[in-house]
Amino acid sequence: MGEGTAESGRKTLRVETQIGQLRYFLPVLEKVITQTKKRVLGGDSHVQGKVLSLFEPHTEVIRKGKAHKPNEFGRLVRIDEVENGIVSGYQVLAGNPEDSPSWMPALEQHQVSFGHAPETATGDRGFFSAHNERETQALGVKKVALPGRGRLSAKRAEQQKQRWFRRALRWRAGVEATISTLKHPFSMWRATYKGGLGFERYVGWCVITKNLFSIARYQARRRDHGQVG
Repeated sequence: MGEGTAESGRKTLRVETQIGQLRYFLPVLEKVITQTKKRVLGGDSHVQGKVLSLFEPHTEVIRKGKAHKPNEFGRLVRIDEVENGIVSGYQVLAGNPEDSPSWMPALEQHQVSFGHAPETATGDRGFFSAHNERETQALGVKKVALPGRGRLSAKRAEQQKQRWFRRALRWRAGVEATISTLKHPFSMWRATYKGGLGFERYVGWCVITKNLFSIARYQARRRDHGQVG
């Protein structure tokens, strides 16, 4: 009698789970049909609230670079790096924002993590704005290496030719290798956890494992040079 009751309970739970899935998927499917009709029959490619994935609703359209490049689907992640390949901060971003609004949050997170602003802060030209430079200097950063956009004034061009500025930009180029390492050896190119929170958790684990690898590699180099026991 007890076994029969348990089996009946399990069947009821499975049915309720399937009912819950239907309640979620049916309205989403209706929305997909509606947006498809608008796009295919009506020629409207800018449908508001477009469904991009039935199973991963947090997916965003990502546009990078020039207009001829194809759309990508997923989420943008801001990566902050300090010396020795350590990822000091990251943020999963909403939508397809410009880079510049992410600059100050990255510096503020660095200050919270380390107790002070970095001596040098650098990024690519997407992070540049006069406001970001002023706010960075006000935060106490001594050297701000953000290459300007468009036609440069003589003063600006001279600043960007200085050795410390060019050295900072060369160091920043190494972040591309870090991003590539996260995406491929550490599998951040495709999250396998489900849902928006699962996506953020997956990114976090990729960063943690990458940092552990970087720390181990740094310690091995120090041992090879006789700097540690």
